[in-house]
This record gives sequence, C-alpha cells and structure tokens, in this order.
Amino acid sequence: MNLTKFCPRCGREVEELYGDKKKLCARCYPEKHALLDIPDKVEIVVCPVCGRMRKSGEWIEEYTVQDQLGARFEEFSEPDVEMEIQFWEEDDDMFARVHASKDEMNAYYDTEVRFENNQCPDCSKFTGGFYKVKIQLRGDELEHVRDTIVDRAAEMTNESRKDFLSNMEDTDHGYNFYISTERMAKKILSILRDRYDPEIKRSYELIGEEDGQEVYRNVVSVRMN
Repeated sequence: MNLTKFCPRCGREVEELYGDKKKLCARCYPEKHALLDIPDKVEIVVCPVCGRMRKSGEWIEEYTVQDQLGARFEEFSEPDVEMEIQFWEEDDDMFARVHASKDEMNAYYDTEVRFENNQCPDCSKFTGGFYKVKIQLRGDELEHVRDTIVDRAAEMTNESRKDFLSNMEDTDHGYNFYISTERMAKKILSILRDRYDPEIKRSYELIGEEDGQEVYRNVVSVRMN
C-alpha cells in the first residue's frame, strides 16, 4: 500500500517530502530553501586583448558569451543540482536566468551580469614590449631566415600566449628579435641550427636589480655562414 504525505506548508498531498527537520513538498521547498546560491550581480573578467576570461585566478580560453557564462556560473554549482542558463540584454545591461532542478524540485534565479575588461599578465607584457631574450641575426641575405623566425614565433603564440615576438628591428647589420621567453628562444634557435647551421654565441646584458639581485637579459648572436 502506497502511503501519501501532506506538505505542512501548503497542505498538498504528495508522495515525497524534502528537507531535514521541517520537510516540504517539491513546490514549497525551493521557495524556502534555495537550490543554488546565486548572487544578485555576477562579474566576469575578460582580457580586452586576447579575449580570455579569468576564473579562480587563472586565465582560461573561453571566448564566447555562452562559454564564459557557463564557466563563471559553474562556480555556483551544487552536487545533484542541474543548471541551465538563459541570458538577455536590456539597453546596455545583461541579465541571466539560472534554472535549477533537483529531483522533482525546480526553481530559477535572476541575476545581473557585468563584464569587466582587465588585461591578463601575458598581454600586459606583450603590449608593454616585454622580452627575455634578444636574438641578433647577422650575415648576408637574411630575409628567408627572418621569415622562418617570424613564422615560428607566430605558431608558438597561437600555442601559448606566454610566447610572443615582442618586436623586430631592421638594423644596418641585420635583424634584432625580442623574444618573450627562454623556452621560445630555444625552440627558434633549434630550428635555425637544423636548417642553417649558423654560428651562435651567447652573452648577457644587465637590465637592473630585483630583490637586491642583479637581473640579466640573454642576448644571442646568430651569424649566418
């Protein structure tokens, strides 16, 4: 024999009540106990240069509004609660409605979404002309070698925003390339060795002090034979 139960709040006859102490039906429970803790305003921080968003202190590759909303609201998820998100714009403001469901219980929560532009550290270095290694390319008929460096640098930037060609100078003696990371410089030099077998020499230039220690920048001279 199936026993039915009565909700003490609305008096409805139901098969299941929810909660610990004061149990309520699936309709009343979400009205007294939120299935999800969604704030009235939700902020999403996006880099205006590369388009990545910041989540939990890291910059992740989520570029569309839908993906960014999904990644941000994932932080409000709860075990066994299914969540769907709708969003819309009114004038210059954006709003989201989060639909939550658990067992027979359903609820929705409206919130305002604000996007904040904040350059990520990688793009700040890029726009600020940051570099760790200077490669000095010297010799005759260097255009093909120059194009090899530029093309490989572009490929590496697509793989990681930390790796980028900060600047390239066309000088009377050849070309200077300003490389963001030691890792990137090593890969470029490896390609040059394999393809052209150049003469490579390293030196260091003092650029300042940090925490009382002298800081040097790597300078690599590449001469085509």
